[in-house]
Amino acid sequence: MTPLPLAAQTAYAQLLEALQTHEMTRGVGDAQGSFNSKTVAGKSYWYYQYRDLNGKLCQTYLGPESEQLSALIAKRQTVKTDDAQIKALAQSADTLGCMAVSAPHLSIIRRLSDAGFFRAGGMLVGTHAFLSAGNMLGVRWGDTSRTQDLDFAHAGKSMQVALHSDATLDLGDVIESLGMGFVPASSLEGIRGGRWIHPKEPGFVLDFLTPMDRTEKELVHVKAFNAEFQALRFMEFSLEDIQSAAIFTRTQACMVNVPNPARMAVHKLIVSGLRPIAQRTKANKDVLQAAALFDWYLNNAPAEIDLALQDARSRGPAWRKALDAGLLAMESKGAS
Repeated sequence: MTPLPLAAQTAYAQLLEALQTHEMTRGVGDAQGSFNSKTVAGKSYWYYQYRDLNGKLCQTYLGPESEQLSALIAKRQTVKTDDAQIKALAQSADTLGCMAVSAPHLSIIRRLSDAGFFRAGGMLVGTHAFLSAGNMLGVRWGDTSRTQDLDFAHAGKSMQVALHSDATLDLGDVIESLGMGFVPASSLEGIRGGRWIHPKEPGFVLDFLTPMDRTEKELVHVKAFNAEFQALRFMEFSLEDIQSAAIFTRTQACMVNVPNPARMAVHKLIVSGLRPIAQRTKANKDVLQAAALFDWYLNNAPAEIDLALQDARSRGPAWRKALDAGLLAMESKGAS
């Protein structure tokens, strides 16, 4: 763990602020496309032409030419200037030492964002959320922040979170529209979903997770996305107290929802012992990432990690047992 210079922390904060402003002003013009006018009977009418997520050419009618409409089109050009600012800030954050993601991973995250995944309550979790936590906390992690897979989550209907949206989308259609070759995996019961795999790159996996309910089914249908999500025990702990974060490459950026880093640390310890033997490598990564987060909090904000620990312990004996096992594993590795 290496502290980021103040200039890098400032660049990241400015990038996140620019993304938040952009998110508040999103509209039809944010789809890649162009403004076009048609003349009918001597009068001009404006349209916005773009391709949807399936590649189909679409036109949205904006109205007859007028001073008001011309002003709105001019305003959209200002938004394009904002896009250039976001690109410059992303490049600055990367140059100054903040941790960026790979271009293929960001293209997937951005496509989900454009489709409304995060506005509908979706979250980025796993190692990419851990990476973003480093930028949020002003540090750069080591090798434990690298991964091939992408993990996403949604609280489902079993819990209330700060996010609320009536937005819906068809997750399968969105992933197919990427054109990257992902196919849904099938469960032992023959239900497809919860995980999308890349046949040519076995390590390139998209996992979609949600808290396990009382039925203890391994796959749960999430209505907001018309898709099955993998149901995991204790998942709800990291989906409370949602944070906004900037995920970026050197040339692009996207705002996402991520877990509170302190809760993420405690959750990683809780679930590390639940992984099967075949996933021991991932379990070790959970513990190492938790240790890095604990180290930061113990030196910078001990009260916050204490609150997260107290919350976990208050949830019952199963929670305490899993947490204690994770703490023991972290101690055995000589961490925190």
